[in-house]
Amino acid sequence: MLRYTSEQKEFIRENAPGKYNSEIAELFYAKFGIKITESQVKSFKANHKIRSGVPKKRKSIPQGLLTTEQAEFVIRNVKGLSNLQLTNIVNETFKITLTIRQMKTWKKNHGLSSGLRGSEGKSPPNKGTKGLYNVGGNRTSFKKGQRSLNYKPIGTERIDRDGYTLIKVSDEGPWHKRWRHKHKVVWEEKYGPIPKGHVILFADQNKRNIDLDNLILIKQSQLSVLNRKGLLHNDAELTKTGIIMADIYRKISERKRSGKRTS
Repeated sequence: MLRYTSEQKEFIRENAPGKYNSEIAELFYAKFGIKITESQVKSFKANHKIRSGVPKKRKSIPQGLLTTEQAEFVIRNVKGLSNLQLTNIVNETFKITLTIRQMKTWKKNHGLSSGLRGSEGKSPPNKGTKGLYNVGGNRTSFKKGQRSLNYKPIGTERIDRDGYTLIKVSDEGPWHKRWRHKHKVVWEEKYGPIPKGHVILFADQNKRNIDLDNLILIKQSQLSVLNRKGLLHNDAELTKTGIIMADIYRKISERKRSGKRTS
């Protein structure tokens, strides 16, 4: 039986509204590296009296303007993003050329909302131009050297919907290249690129505490054990002890598997 940490419980509560159990399970895996089933999500929601507020029968997504993959991406990312921002991200992720009007209409037809007030209906400063809409403008929208009205300078920070601090590091490239998690940038400035299969952990679980002393490099496999065994704590020292215990659990598990293979 999976024992959820406080962070995991809060994550499910925050992401349950407007989402089906399969979507919540997918987001949970992406966040914590732990696979949970739709039944587990359903049981958790029932035990904690959490409702998603979605129809019992899930509506099929038409293969019209967006593919199934693209439509599900929009559904997962619609909250907290204006039509302009969402259109930019979708275009850059899938290398397509949707217009903001198309995105706005598609959302309306599928009953989706960003939750923002007074921003979705506004026309962008480069309305009527052809081609890909970029946050920094396109070639025909502005004169050389002129910035768009919503331009954010390098070094600008903002908080994403998961509570992480994002910092703008470049004016070039796709959205995920221009904006990065600040804690990763801080760590890499000191130690270099994050190795493959590793993640940066907040020792005290406070995503706003981006001090180097609070950032710990661990393996993805260690994080899975930490989550599964409930070894993450708001106390940094307890979390560090939890990492040692996670390694012990992993070694015990490896020895058991090795014993079964040789028996």
